[in-house]
Amino acid sequence: MNARTMAQTFRSFDGTERATGRAARPERRSDLAAAVGSDASFIARGAGLSYCAASMGDGVLSVDMTRLNRVLAFDPVTGEITVEPGLSVGVLTELLAERGRWLPPLPGYPSISVGGCVAFDTHGKSQLHSGTFGDWVIRLTLLHPAHGELECSRSEHADLFGLTVGGMGLTGLITSVTLKTEPLPGSALEIEVVPVSSLYEAPACMSEAAPGVACLYSWHDLTRPGRELGPGIVFLERFVTARPASRRRPLLDVATRAPLGLWSRLFTTLALYGYRATQSPGRRRVLPLMQALFPIYGLEIYYFAFGRRGLREYQVIVPHERWRQFLDDLRPLLVSARIPITLASLKLFSGSAHHLRFNGTGVCLALDVPAVPAARALFGALDELAHRHGARINLSKDSRVEQETCRRLFPGYDTFTSELRAFDPARRCRSRLRERLGV
Repeated sequence: MNARTMAQTFRSFDGTERATGRAARPERRSDLAAAVGSDASFIARGAGLSYCAASMGDGVLSVDMTRLNRVLAFDPVTGEITVEPGLSVGVLTELLAERGRWLPPLPGYPSISVGGCVAFDTHGKSQLHSGTFGDWVIRLTLLHPAHGELECSRSEHADLFGLTVGGMGLTGLITSVTLKTEPLPGSALEIEVVPVSSLYEAPACMSEAAPGVACLYSWHDLTRPGRELGPGIVFLERFVTARPASRRRPLLDVATRAPLGLWSRLFTTLALYGYRATQSPGRRRVLPLMQALFPIYGLEIYYFAFGRRGLREYQVIVPHERWRQFLDDLRPLLVSARIPITLASLKLFSGSAHHLRFNGTGVCLALDVPAVPAARALFGALDELAHRHGARINLSKDSRVEQETCRRLFPGYDTFTSELRAFDPARRCRSRLRERLGV
């Protein structure tokens, strides 16, 4: 075991939060109890790719789980697989593909850990088709100094299972996860590009196409919000059996940032125009499995260009019946904000809201902007818009939401808080995120 701990300064993936705590890096599951055996506060840390400060806190022990990355069991008949929480979803995908299986709700980058996916109940490119990560968790084991190691599922310690999936790592250290998987439908993905005139049109186009594809999502250009709002592209993906060209390789670490931010309004306009020009209407191309499943892999320069000031992301699920009115109210906010929207994307969601998880039924909108002062004002206005339309925001993507906003936007806030405090009254599990949300 690596029993030593060392002082370390951590930074959130979006670059806007920092904390100075201690770090430990256990080698085996048997080392975990010793790592958190003192009375100090602790939190699990996976790949460190949370946009917010979910795995760090001032004076907190961040337990690096990345060496706990083993496959513990695999059933070739049912496809069930049990893994340690530090295993990355990229390695997991490659291991499953070799066995003719896959796990559909994959986040956008292969380095993200299985434990991190459970902690935030992440979703993939097409939540409508695959649900969220928690839907694929059969059971998990959880270690907390006051309770020992507990096996949790929907039938055993069910309340704790529901508190841990999407619980932001605040119930303890996940020590193993058992997942169901599906037969892999093909060796590559064929991507079809369908143009849409605006954010208003895209959801209907996506809903119509959904039954005939494996994944779908959209991209939109919001550099001119005063005109047609968000002309863009819907991507339709289908599994095929093919041998595509070799996949692209990353030139940068995804956490590397330029010394200065590049995403000015002019640069954004030119970059998005260039991107759209490369997407021909009706075009179909075949991508290697890993590149298609993890679209950010190989495009790390996008994050590099935000520089050390960082970025901010706003992700919200708007009920279908409120979508058009939501956009009517969104347009003047974008016009008055006058900051570059470097990314605008839609997904369709279908699910039930629980506690503070990012789930529900409706249209999911994601917006990226540079972390300039005007971004906080814009996102604050978006919070009011979300509250007005009964929308739900993604706490894992947003490093500025505080207690009162969280309580207003999440009807399950008080229930989650009371259950968490009952399980962890000494607040042994602590992070900057927990302090900010007041849970």
